[in-house]
Amino acid sequence: MVINTIVDEYREAVRQCMLSATKDNGELQLTEKEVNARLASFSDDDLAFGMPFNTPEETANMLLAE
Repeated sequence: MVINTIVDEYREAVRQCMLSATKDNGELQLTEKEVNARLASFSDDDLAFGMPFNTPEETANMLLAE
């Protein structure tokens, strides 16, 4: 379905932002396992609801702040 593809692409963009986020000392903020766990806490419906209002970067920052 087209909507699922868009949500999947958005989820992957958020994931990539989270994976590349670093601390002040240059270390990664989260491991891949931690990123996947945090992102899994958002359903496709949650992401689809926020997509018109938040860029993937904004969503990633929100999830990183948890």
